[in-house]
Amino acid sequence: MKHTLPTSFTRRGFTLVELLVVISIIAVLASLGFGMYNKALETTKKTEATQCLSNLIMACDSFFEEYQALPMATTSAIDAEQVTDNRLMGPLLGQQGSQDENPKFQTFFTWKQAKGKGASAVGGLERTENRAELVGPWFNPSKSDRYYRLMFNYDYDNQLREPQVLGNEIVWDVRVIGYHMGKDGKVGGSNDSDNVYSWPKSN
Repeated sequence: MKHTLPTSFTRRGFTLVELLVVISIIAVLASLGFGMYNKALETTKKTEATQCLSNLIMACDSFFEEYQALPMATTSAIDAEQVTDNRLMGPLLGQQGSQDENPKFQTFFTWKQAKGKGASAVGGLERTENRAELVGPWFNPSKSDRYYRLMFNYDYDNQLREPQVLGNEIVWDVRVIGYHMGKDGKVGGSNDSDNVYSWPKSN
């Protein structure tokens, strides 16, 4: 005698429509998760750059307190912008070759080591015994766009003017301000949204 299973026990596979719906839901959830991850990663990088800028400015202030002059003061008699290449970082790190500016070879700045070397360095100090550069956490195509930029009050008049490209306004009672051009390596208008500034920059 032939027995048949009740209808409720009959095995049934997924239809093509059901599979497509499930795949679509998974794809949407994955894209949302990826977007949230990217946003969190950018927030982390901005926080890192902000902290690095703060440490840099404190290092420059400490340098001034020690030597009564800002780093690279002989390069300009008026407010001037410098980048965190070897000319600036050497004196702040007390490296060989910077004895004219830092004869005590004191270390004023410390930060984590960069990932990679040369043109691929990102996110920290790239240094050897005689050379050092500081690059931000974004891998900009041009290494020069990875540098932090500092504006120095070389005439010591308590009036430090922003770089013209950033608005040219006066920041009062500071020796140094700094910024990083962010992920896109650009400043101005909508390009400012990913940038990091050490001072309350007006729009």
